[in-house]
Amino acid sequence: MPLRLGKLLRSWFRPRPPAPRPAADPRMTTDAWLGAVFAQLGDRYQLGPDSPEGAQVLRRTGRARFNPMPVWLRSADFLVRADYEARGEEAAARALLDQRLSGRLQALGLASAAESVEEWAGTVITRRYQGTCTAPGSAAAVVRFVCEDSETQINLAAET
Repeated sequence: MPLRLGKLLRSWFRPRPPAPRPAADPRMTTDAWLGAVFAQLGDRYQLGPDSPEGAQVLRRTGRARFNPMPVWLRSADFLVRADYEARGEEAAARALLDQRLSGRLQALGLASAAESVEEWAGTVITRRYQGTCTAPGSAAAVVRFVCEDSETQINLAAET
């Protein structure tokens, strides 16, 4: 009896099989730069749909689901773009973006390119950083920083 119970419990808690790998994106096989960028990023990243801004980067945050990240790659001119949002008092939000992100992104080759201020449930500043990364390693480093090492949405009220 205990043997059967142990077998039953093991069958309930058996790890799920890994999610099937997505089919290879033809854009990565035809474009050497994109292929090299994603070769360095690994399986947690995919290329999303194309747009005039470039192709959005998708990142797997769970077992099988890929989420859109605020990063776009345009291989025609090796452009990398990233958007950050800060919610709160306008001057404080700008200062926080400058303090936390501008220097680190500048070191990776991106500079502030545009900024918009919107009023919806408070003030929201959206700042776009962009730069040319001809080396696939530097583009991969930017994507990894934006997706893993920084907060893309900051609420100043939660900071204090």
